[in-house]
Amino acid sequence: MFESMISLNAFNREYLKWMLDGIPDKELDSTFGEGSHSARWILVHLAIAVDYGFKQLDMPTAASKIWHKAYGPGSKPASNAEIRPIKEKLLAFIDEQYLKLCEAALKADVAKLNVPHAVQLLESTPIKTKGDLVGHILTTHFSVHLGQLSSWRRMVGLPPLF
Repeated sequence: MFESMISLNAFNREYLKWMLDGIPDKELDSTFGEGSHSARWILVHLAIAVDYGFKQLDMPTAASKIWHKAYGPGSKPASNAEIRPIKEKLLAFIDEQYLKLCEAALKADVAKLNVPHAVQLLESTPIKTKGDLVGHILTTHFSVHLGQLSSWRRMVGLPPLF
């Protein structure tokens, strides 16, 4: 059920590292205009998103509650001045936890994945089941934020990757 999505998530995680290679941690907090996300916000947001997948699979969450509050849905798009996890820690966390989510998704009971999820923010979308939500977290949600990071790179004057 998740094999292709897992391959795409592995690509997304490698692409994320590639996009941030050589960027010093101190530069991750730049924003460009009201409502734009900093690179650090994007990284922490991706880190906490994995917990939504874990919840669908009845697994314990991994990200700090402090990260959830500072960088979760409804948070300010800039970096939180008091909570700034470093890039290396975030990249390692993302890699480890998404890999764990991928492994768990492969072993998940399909019947449990076919029940409706309880994420109110996504109620009116085509993402209806727990399985849909896990797939979204592994692929489209991650990719949306890679697109934001790509725009951020251009705004700080970095060249396109290809």
